[in-house]
Amino acid sequence: MDSSKLSTILYSNKLDVKKFENLLSNNDQGYKFFGLEAILKLIAQNRQVFTFEDVIDEMIVGAWRMVTHYHLRLGHTVNGNAENFLEHAIRILYECSKKDVGNKSPSKDRLLFLIQKYQDDLMDDKLDLTDYVPYRLIKPFVEKEGKDYIDRKNYSRFIAYLNTFTKVNHEFFYDITDAENPLKRKIRLNEEWVNFILQNYAVIMGWLRFNKALFIQDRNPGVPGVMYKVAPETEEKRKSLKNARELWIATVDVTGRPLYEIYTGNELSIDEFDLDHFVPRSYVSNDELWNLTPMAKKLNSSKNNKLPERRYIKDFVEYNYYLYSLIFANGNKDQTAILKQYFDRCENQHLNAI
Repeated sequence: MDSSKLSTILYSNKLDVKKFENLLSNNDQGYKFFGLEAILKLIAQNRQVFTFEDVIDEMIVGAWRMVTHYHLRLGHTVNGNAENFLEHAIRILYECSKKDVGNKSPSKDRLLFLIQKYQDDLMDDKLDLTDYVPYRLIKPFVEKEGKDYIDRKNYSRFIAYLNTFTKVNHEFFYDITDAENPLKRKIRLNEEWVNFILQNYAVIMGWLRFNKALFIQDRNPGVPGVMYKVAPETEEKRKSLKNARELWIATVDVTGRPLYEIYTGNELSIDEFDLDHFVPRSYVSNDELWNLTPMAKKLNSSKNNKLPERRYIKDFVEYNYYLYSLIFANGNKDQTAILKQYFDRCENQHLNAI
């Protein structure tokens, strides 16, 4: 079974799943991935009618972390500059909102607020995006006349054509309600499609995100963990560091030796330390135990997503060796037994820990 093709996974005797699958065709800049995903998310909120702007704002929110945290490219670049309107909009919003956001990862509600706050700065990119979503997105459902209107950007004629067409074709995905402001035009979804999507939501979203990940990987060759970086950040995905922290604290309890920080050599209080990702998480996209080292909270905040200097590698490796020696090569069987219990708790979350 080809998991990149939805029509090999799902079937409907009422709706043309192949046309829905082809919504992602001719997708050079990837807008259709983010646009369709935005529409699916709005459907999941029990919304059947929404504006173009609602979709584009949801696209910005959906791609925000990929661009600002993982520094992934969404489309082509020219002289190192983003030629992708979605990526460009996110970079503008990121620069405008630095004082509002700081080093924190903003919530969805916060991002939507910031999008409205800096609406004027984003307007050109948002208007350019409307050429692709929703007009070109719907192309697989229309005939040659409708496609010609889209190609000529004669959107008023296209909307009139579309609304006439949907009156006789009840399998249509959506029609459009006109408005003077292009961003205030509305998408009205076909109820049959809404029901089909809600009934098969996990499968459809999985198919979409799989294809989106393949696209992003192609745009970012050599970047590790793209599948994880493209997936939504959830509590389950963002593994808790609690067990790893307790393991390090246990080394203090059983040996009597304090923790120390490899960057400064300073001792650390077991009540006041963080676990630092030696190689930034924004690059490796995991919380594996091998990549974690105790660090003062203040220094961890200032290090942020910077790679450490090469001179710290030796100390990092030696401190990890110390930890694993206590667990697996310790002559004190009592200490080993205690630490092994804490390590076993980590192992379920840190599958590549050894």
